[in-house]
Amino acid sequence: MRNGLIIDCFAGGGGASVGIEMALGRQVDIAVNHDPDAILMHKTNHPDTLHLTEDIFKVDLQKHVKGRHVSLMWASPDCTSHSKAKGGKPRKHGLRILPWAVYKHAKSILPDVIIMENVEEIQQWGPLDPDGHPIPERRGEDYKKFITAMKSLGYAFDSRELVAADYGAPTTRKRWYAVFRRDGKEIIWPEKTHSKGGAGSLPPWEPISRHLDLKDFGKSIFGRKKPLAENTMNRIARGLEKFVFNCSEPFIVQVNHGGGNFRGQNVHEPIPTITQKHGFGMVTPLMIQYHSETTRNGVRGAAGYRTDSNDRYQQPLRIGNVLYDEVL
Repeated sequence: MRNGLIIDCFAGGGGASVGIEMALGRQVDIAVNHDPDAILMHKTNHPDTLHLTEDIFKVDLQKHVKGRHVSLMWASPDCTSHSKAKGGKPRKHGLRILPWAVYKHAKSILPDVIIMENVEEIQQWGPLDPDGHPIPERRGEDYKKFITAMKSLGYAFDSRELVAADYGAPTTRKRWYAVFRRDGKEIIWPEKTHSKGGAGSLPPWEPISRHLDLKDFGKSIFGRKKPLAENTMNRIARGLEKFVFNCSEPFIVQVNHGGGNFRGQNVHEPIPTITQKHGFGMVTPLMIQYHSETTRNGVRGAAGYRTDSNDRYQQPLRIGNVLYDEVL
């Protein structure tokens, strides 16, 4: 593994390449992506790698391998047209067939080991109807054809669904991993290093709070040129109710999904999957004490009020459709 070439197909920012370097102590030799921006980012992080800005189906890896031995090929095809996060929207056939590019290059350069990563739903990969929706009764057909084709090249195969938090990463990202080997060695999976809640003898999942700069308040939700969407404000309000009034700590809110229901968490848990579309914000409560003794039966207490830079009272704090002007 240390002597042959290492290829990162579908290379993005270079996270997979970093993991490979950490595991093997050496850089990735070749990285492929059709997107110039993705290649630029990868080149910035891995300047000594050969970068190919080409279509994964059209690139001639044999030309660049030049007869040398290939030890490892990593492939993470686009997952958006397999993922359940797509909901009821039509799938794109051109994205769903990307695994076949893995087969094409496997047949051409025969790497010792091929590792693939994708959403777990790829195991349901099958034909689409004319409207671009999966045909329920034909679920898994194309997946089985792909695995059979890979085995026909002499590869042993195994796959598992793994949660990143079980291995020390501060994210609950769950993905399908597949290993294909034709070097005669056994496929061995890593042992878990962490567990939810610290079950058994393993330490608990890594909290995202250890990796956040909680001193950086970022951009305020007030005074924006373009106000946040009403549903986003409503989700923040529900997060305040859940995490702030009984626990005055920052919390995470997810904003790239529909509806007004709260979707978020405290900062002492791993964060969910981070996708290409930015979708997480950290909400930090800033409360001041406001004293009211101007009425005959006035009370003295702490209220949740929005303030200006000089901590002067401006108005009750309104988040979404919730007005917080009562004594807390």
